[in-house]
Amino acid sequence: MLNKIALEEAWNIPDAGSLGGFQPGSLAPKGVIGGDLGANLLDVHGTRLQQMDENGVEFMVLSLVSAGPQGIADREAAEKLARVGNDALSKEVMKNPKRFAGLVSLSMHDPSQASQELRRCWTELQGFVGVILNDFQSAGSDGNTMLYYDDPAYDTFWKTAEELNAPVYIHPRSATPEITEKMWKGREHLAFSALGYANRVNMHLLGIITAGVLDRFPRLKLVVGHMGEHIPYDLYRIDHKLNRARFPNMRMRKDRLVRDYFGTQVFITTSGHFSTPALLCAIAEIGVEACMFSIDYPFESIPNGCVWFDEHAGRSFGLSSYSSVFSALARYARA
Repeated sequence: MLNKIALEEAWNIPDAGSLGGFQPGSLAPKGVIGGDLGANLLDVHGTRLQQMDENGVEFMVLSLVSAGPQGIADREAAEKLARVGNDALSKEVMKNPKRFAGLVSLSMHDPSQASQELRRCWTELQGFVGVILNDFQSAGSDGNTMLYYDDPAYDTFWKTAEELNAPVYIHPRSATPEITEKMWKGREHLAFSALGYANRVNMHLLGIITAGVLDRFPRLKLVVGHMGEHIPYDLYRIDHKLNRARFPNMRMRKDRLVRDYFGTQVFITTSGHFSTPALLCAIAEIGVEACMFSIDYPFESIPNGCVWFDEHAGRSFGLSSYSSVFSALARYARA
C-alpha cells in the first residue's frame, strides 16, 4: 500500500553523547540492532528516504531517540539537550517537509519550562506536529527520582499541549539505576523491549488517564506505540478492577471507563509489533480509529513493518478497516 505514514521513527544528533543523550553503543554492540544503528539514526535523506520510497512510506515523523531529555537528571542539561535537539530536528525535516516532520523533545523537570519550550517550537520553529515524552523524567542527585506527569503540577504543560493541538507521544525508556538493580538484575534481557518498556509506559499512561488529565483537557490527545503497550489485551480487566467503591478518590470521571478514551483522546501505533492477531485484538477492544501504523525505525526494519502491514494486516481485516487506519494516521500527521 502506498501513502503510509510512520509516526514513531527515531533520529539522533551527532553530538548527542556530549550532551547526555543516547549513545548507540550503550544499548548493544554495533551490528546487533538495525545494522549500524548509530549511522542509521543520523541518516534522514539517504538510506532512510530510499527505503521509504521502496516500501510506500509517504511521510515519516521523526523524534529524538530515547531517553532524550527524560534520561538526564540535571535540569539545565536536560533543557539544553531538548533545545539543541529541537533546533536541529526542525532544520532537518524542513529540508524535505513533504516527507518529514518532527516531534518536540522536552525536559519535564519544570512543567512551566516545558510549556515554554513547546510553545517556542510551535511558534518560532517549523516542521513539528506533536511532542515526544520518553516516559518518566529522571531527577535527583543520583538519578533515581522519577517524575510522573499525572501529578497535578503538570496541568500547566497539559493545558499548553491542548491549546496548541499538539498530540503527545509517550515512548518507553530504560529504568533508573535503583529500579534496574532491584527489579531487573539477573534478568536484564527482560528489562527492555521484551517486557520492561511496556510495563513502565502502560503504568504511566493509565496513571495519567485515571488521574483525570484527559477529563480536565478534553481536546488533549495521547499516543503510545508497540500495539498499545499491552493495554488493549488487558482492557477488560483494567476497567473491571478499577472499582469506584474501592477507589473512591480516583480522579477520572466516574461515568467513564478507560476504554472510553480510546479513539478520541488515546491512540496506539503498530511500532515494532508486527502481529496480525495482536492488531485484530486491539481493533476489537479499542476500535480501528484508535490504531495507527508505525515502524520504530531504525530499531526495526522498514521493509518488515511495511510488508506485514501491506500483505498480512490488510488481508486480515479488509480494505475498509485498512483505509480507516490510514485515515487516522493522516489526521494525526497532517493536523
